[in-house]
Amino acid sequence: MSKVLVGLIMLLGLVACSSINTYEVSSDVLKNRTVSNLSVWAMDGRLLIKGQDVMSANINWQHTPRMDRLKLAGTLGLGAIYIELNEQGILIDKGQGDRYYSPDVDKFIAQQIGFVVPITALRQWVVGVPLEGVPVAWFDDGFEQLGWRVTYGEYMRASIGGMPHKLRIVKDKINLKLVVDKWELE
Repeated sequence: MSKVLVGLIMLLGLVACSSINTYEVSSDVLKNRTVSNLSVWAMDGRLLIKGQDVMSANINWQHTPRMDRLKLAGTLGLGAIYIELNEQGILIDKGQGDRYYSPDVDKFIAQQIGFVVPITALRQWVVGVPLEGVPVAWFDDGFEQLGWRVTYGEYMRASIGGMPHKLRIVKDKINLKLVVDKWELE
């Protein structure tokens, strides 16, 4: 059995065993959602990206106003990639001295994994809000922005109210699924 299939089966098993208290939100709640007081946050979860290939990883994301730090750990903890995003660009550390830098975040990510992932927009989308100043089309379960359809399957209780638990981001043949297991909010 391939590593990808094993990883997918494990990811689905973990999702099915989740004991997090979740709930759905209405489109009115989504439209009026604000996280202006949320400048520092961290989350742990699982990420599945389907494009031409399927990739899955555990994700730890730490956000501050000046920097984002992500750790993506492969299936069964094999290999880890560290990503730092700031105003100057992106740094990817694949370990063992393999470090890469670029001032063009989204283009660089596309070169590294073979397709576009809107990582700069994900900073907002992951906390449940669209980018400010960018046109948005609202739907019952989310919105469309920059050509990407962002849907929120469930929310979970957190210290400042509800935070996304399951979200899906789709454009053309690219499908990202994120399940957040834990939020830390300041």
